[in-house]
Amino acid sequence: MGEDTVIDDSEAGLRLSERFTKVTTHDLYEASPIIERLQGAFIAHPQCGRALREEPVHVRATMFGNVAISTYKFGRTVDIVPKGLAGAVLVTTAIAGRAGLAVADGRWGIRPGTTFISQEEHSPTFLYDADTEVLKLRFDHHRLEELRCKMQHHAPGGPLRFDRLMSLPGACYRWVSLLRFVVATLNASEQRPSSMEMTRMEELLMLTLLSVQPSNYLADSARRDATVSPRQFRLAVDYIHHHLGEDIRLSDIAGAAACSIRSLARAFNQACDTTPMQYLQGLRLERVKAELSHMTSVEKTIAEIAFHWGFRHLGEFNRKYRETFGQTPSETRQRARALF
Repeated sequence: MGEDTVIDDSEAGLRLSERFTKVTTHDLYEASPIIERLQGAFIAHPQCGRALREEPVHVRATMFGNVAISTYKFGRTVDIVPKGLAGAVLVTTAIAGRAGLAVADGRWGIRPGTTFISQEEHSPTFLYDADTEVLKLRFDHHRLEELRCKMQHHAPGGPLRFDRLMSLPGACYRWVSLLRFVVATLNASEQRPSSMEMTRMEELLMLTLLSVQPSNYLADSARRDATVSPRQFRLAVDYIHHHLGEDIRLSDIAGAAACSIRSLARAFNQACDTTPMQYLQGLRLERVKAELSHMTSVEKTIAEIAFHWGFRHLGEFNRKYRETFGQTPSETRQRARALF
């Protein structure tokens, strides 16, 4: 791992809150069954000769759609060898302390914000110190493969294989920024996010991972990306208009247009200078404004109207509405009432 250096806890925003605590114990054996249910079987090799202190094992975890998201602090110097990675892609991001990753052909030291991707064929060993804390997301490999096919709109050339270390600065920034948002969303409220939010966020996590992290998928898609025809673009736009009040995923729009997600995103950028999902959100905001501007919807609350058009977070809805129209939803309704 090279020279170890103590690093500041600069990624506290990646830590799940205490209400997600699954276990806190000094006994690693007691914590093991809980950890295995979350992230699969593993073997722990405590490095007793190197330990200066032993603290409790802290595990916090929840499910985000089909993604298991967990924060771990083992409280001791220990090497963890995963044995349950079959059918999974494990993405580990350091939150605090000293850590490392060892595989057959090398070892890496990591700092807060560093991310590495582990698959069964990598046979990784995670090297943790007493102060190490990490965030782990366990993805279903099959679901990533399915989304990859939709992004490319053709059969894959082989099993999906990621590079082990997320080393591109832009990729690291996008990934960690998204993780901060996901963790903040989970930590913000006692109320669990809606199924629509879960579905969208799971897809966004997978899309981002597939888009920013080097893999055989990215190399293949660069060779095969096709141009969206005017007819396909119209099919995508029509699909959005006809399903505004439904739970629409990016992959649904691409499927309706019979094109890849990457090609669809490029077409919307060229034609509208926006993304498909931003286009969808803009139309939904227009529908909300139209209802608020007509007294026929006076019996409905603003929250009911927003929810009907797919907005689940009222705070975020209010912010987007004001950014778009220069007024709050309440002001729109008040102005409409003044005209009648």
